[in-house]
Amino acid sequence: MRHWLYAAIGWTLLIFVLCWMPRTIVDQAGGEGGFMIPNLDKVAHSGLFAGFAFLWLKAAPVRKRLALVVLAGLAIAVITELGQLMPVVNREADIDDGLFDLLGIALGSIAYFGVFGRERVEEAVVAQAKGA
Repeated sequence: MRHWLYAAIGWTLLIFVLCWMPRTIVDQAGGEGGFMIPNLDKVAHSGLFAGFAFLWLKAAPVRKRLALVVLAGLAIAVITELGQLMPVVNREADIDDGLFDLLGIALGSIAYFGVFGRERVEEAVVAQAKGA
């Protein structure tokens, strides 16, 4: 179970590193549009936050983890966008990026419950049977 926690922490750090990468480095790597594919950055935002939600839902041991993951993801989306306004980062904060971050959280949550939902229900049934 600990490996899921390490993966979730690492993924979260990756989000901050990529979102706060200075414009000069982003431009050297091919620009914010990435290889001139329109809206590729939106796909990247959704993918990063889908991974965030999936990993934290698996790593979090608390019962109300979905609400916590969604709130934490929303907070990180806002923080990363505002952080792009720092002079050293020199990038543009974009409400569309934040919306695609939220889409990623939704997709990651759906993927998590699609993969592990049955496992969690079975664990709850076993726990209830032991308590009865």
